[in-house]
Amino acid sequence: MSILNFIVTSNHIHLILSSRGSKDAIPRAMQLIAGRTAQEYNRRKNRKGAFWQDRYHATAIESGEHLWRCLVYVDLNMVRAGVVKHPSEWKWSGYHEIQNPKDRYRLIDHNALKSFLNVDSNEVLATTHLGWISGELKESPKRKSIL
Repeated sequence: MSILNFIVTSNHIHLILSSRGSKDAIPRAMQLIAGRTAQEYNRRKNRKGAFWQDRYHATAIESGEHLWRCLVYVDLNMVRAGVVKHPSEWKWSGYHEIQNPKDRYRLIDHNALKSFLNVDSNEVLATTHLGWISGELKESPKRKSIL
């Protein structure tokens, strides 16, 4: 399984994942993430129950433009919420890894992302990504959906 983009907020997460092969990989991963997050939080706060707001929701995403729009939608989550003015201001997202790929300790699978977007380099990926973000911010930064 590959992470293509993500954002973590105080009450939910958005993940764009690729699971080549197993249909059960994403549901199992989401169950593990939800369970482990709740266990750790509950242990620290001496409480019981779920941590995340609701159950996860999965949507199939096509490669190409649809994937670009989904990446931007995720990156603009905290902008739409009015918490930040630009996704670069939100620390807990994949925006930073797309713009400045890490050599180590990375979450995003750049090779898979470039393949799905038909992009041949990290530089082109970052430039195009920033262009989509900038274009959407000019259009309507708090618009609910660009999908």
